[in-house]
Amino acid sequence: FAEQLMLTQLREQFAYNRWANLRLLDACEALSRDDLVRELGGSFPSVWLTLTHLYGGENTWLARWQGTPTGRRPDLEGVDTVNGLRAKWDGVWQQQCALLDATSDADVRRVIPVVLLSGKRLDQQLGATMRHCVNHATYHRGQVTNFLRMLGANPVPLDLVLYYHEHPPAD
Repeated sequence: FAEQLMLTQLREQFAYNRWANLRLLDACEALSRDDLVRELGGSFPSVWLTLTHLYGGENTWLARWQGTPTGRRPDLEGVDTVNGLRAKWDGVWQQQCALLDATSDADVRRVIPVVLLSGKRLDQQLGATMRHCVNHATYHRGQVTNFLRMLGANPVPLDLVLYYHEHPPAD
């Protein structure tokens, strides 16, 4: 029963993650190109660099879940607009959904090999890496929300409680 509950929760977390990403992209779409790339500080100093890092993280974790321990580069050559990024992200989202639909209760506890960008190698449960992916996105969405405030733009509420208000959790 615990594995089944974990899989249900993972699917809910990824649905929330997509909902929040789409809302954030909608808010960022209103920015001028100058504001999108304006360096404001932080680990990824602009809205654009933070958004592309978010996409890149989801893209590389997806590759790891599909059997490539090193992940994959973000494939964003020629993409320089929020709409272009959204289109690329839609492809990752479709693959994430297919993977989650095909994942069994036992799969979430399966250990997969991971090679981080630093070269560090580790083995970790599939479910743990999936939870990390959603947590990583939440962290960086918070940074973009702060950037939007700094730019005088309207940030959008991304709280999980609001998502659950619109999409009540499974019983």
